[in-house]
Amino acid sequence: MSKNQRISSDVIYDYVINAIKEGKLKPKDRIKEQDLALETGLSRTPIREALGILLNEGILTQDGKKGLVVAGLDLVSITKLYEMRELLEGEAARLATFFASKVEIEILYNIVNSQKKLNDIQSLRANNILFHETIFRCSNNNYLLKTMQNLDKSLILLGESTLAKPQRCKEAFNEHFQIVNAIEKKDEKMAMDLAKFHIRQAYKVRLERILS
Repeated sequence: MSKNQRISSDVIYDYVINAIKEGKLKPKDRIKEQDLALETGLSRTPIREALGILLNEGILTQDGKKGLVVAGLDLVSITKLYEMRELLEGEAARLATFFASKVEIEILYNIVNSQKKLNDIQSLRANNILFHETIFRCSNNNYLLKTMQNLDKSLILLGESTLAKPQRCKEAFNEHFQIVNAIEKKDEKMAMDLAKFHIRQAYKVRLERILS
């Protein structure tokens, strides 16, 4: 594949991912090469390359009747996803108590405080992603970071962020603040426990939404 085709493939990949994140594409929605070609103005070759990558990553799946569709997550898969996230987040917060510098802790506080100024769900979601990614970077463990980044690709299939629930947004702010405070105090157990609690609370909101 040429360099231009590789760039075009990346464009298609990001286009589909963003469409899922923004709710324009939902689980079980059909993905057609022709539609993507019309929407992006790109040729079929890079489109097929991008769709192949998304298929391998589990973002898309083959449906016997529809063809290529956005993958969906059943309750069991969602539960396992949150279980893995809880373990990873807890370990990242624990390690951050050893390796986070004063500057990194200040950055974490700034991210948390900026959350109070945000009103739209897209900005809140971006802020939340930045907070958690920064925690993982503070863990000083690239393997842990890469594992979480791979898991993040499945998280976009969950749909609307749990922060869309007004009360959850306030709770998340307090939980984030407490996690950073524990990291600053270098209390590894507290940081780990708080990070795990934070994920469990998000799972509860997700579960309530599914069951309702």
